[in-house]
Parts: sequence; C-alpha cells; structure tokens
Amino acid sequence: MAWAAGIFAVLAIIARLTFLKVWTVPDDRVLSASMAPNLAAGDVVLVLYRGERGIGDLVRCPDPEDPQRWVVGRIIGMSGDRVSIGGTLTINGKRYDVSEACAESTLTVPHPTDGRPVEHTCSRVELGGDWHQIAGAADGPREAAREHTVGAGRVFLMSDNRSYHDDSRDFGAVVADTCTEQIFFRLWGKDGFFDEKRRFIYIR
Repeated sequence: MAWAAGIFAVLAIIARLTFLKVWTVPDDRVLSASMAPNLAAGDVVLVLYRGERGIGDLVRCPDPEDPQRWVVGRIIGMSGDRVSIGGTLTINGKRYDVSEACAESTLTVPHPTDGRPVEHTCSRVELGGDWHQIAGAADGPREAAREHTVGAGRVFLMSDNRSYHDDSRDFGAVVADTCTEQIFFRLWGKDGFFDEKRRFIYIR
C-alpha cells in the first residue's frame, strides 16, 4: 500500500511539473453561473496546459475585458469557421441540436447578479466528437439570432450555461493563444473530498 501511494505521488508530481495545473474555481457569481451544469465556484479541477485545443474543448482564458478575472468556455469556432447562434447552434452550416436530458434533468443555479436560485434544465449535445452537458434557464434572457465568422488566430467561446453566459456573445472571439488551458477533470467540489457526487469526475 505504501509503495503504491509513493508511486502515485511521484507520478502526480511529474504530471504537475510537466503538463498539469490544479485550479480552484473562484467565488465569482458570473463565472460560476456561466459554467453550469459542469462546474461551479469552489470546484478543484485539473487544467491541461500543453497540447492543441479544438472544437468542444472546455478552456480557461483571461477575461479580455478584465485581465484580473477568468472566463471558462467551450470552443465552438476556430479561424474561418462560421458560427450561428439563436435557438440552435450551427457551425459551418451543421446543426448541433440537443439530444436528450441529462441523468439529473434539472438543477438550481444562483443568478449571476443577485444570487437568487434559478431552476435550469440540463441537456446533452454532441460537439467535437464527444457528448457535453449544457444548461438553460426556463426564464432566462432571450437573444436574437446572430452569425459570426471567426477571424484568423482567434476562437469563439460559448458558455455551457446557454442562458447566463460569459462568452464570445459578450466580448467577441478571443485570441487563440490566450485560450490554451483545457479543464478536463474535477478532483472535488467546494464541500471537499468527501462529497462523493462531485468527486473525481471527468469533465467532457
């Protein structure tokens, strides 16, 4: 047992030094609401900072409007891609419709401005070769359809919370080189290691 623990510790140190970071999601209402249903304030996650990023990856980027903050969004468009948002997400003419409800079809998310609980539905959508969970508020803001062609060297981000977002719909496409860190695994949630429901979860 001691040998196994020692080997695991050595591997963890090597991974930490070569390609992984550990990050605790800050207590930021706007950021936390935008990440539902996959992440929330207080989550301790692993961030992969080496390798290429592509469509469907959940990335951490400096907020282009406030470098003291982070934004977390899923890449839905890269250089030259044509992205259409409004009811249904379309990338280069291909529709990405919601497939089915999540295992837990509803969740409560604190409102990004006043913190009041808002009921959301949870659905799954296929994007970038994998299935991802997204959230939407029944009484969330309705937005007009819009289309955007992603410029050279940029990426278009979309929050997993499609209603209370903090993404390229708010600040435009961002420089790709600032969005190279992929969030892919939650170690545990804000209630700590012993909260089994939020522990050791691969973030798709």
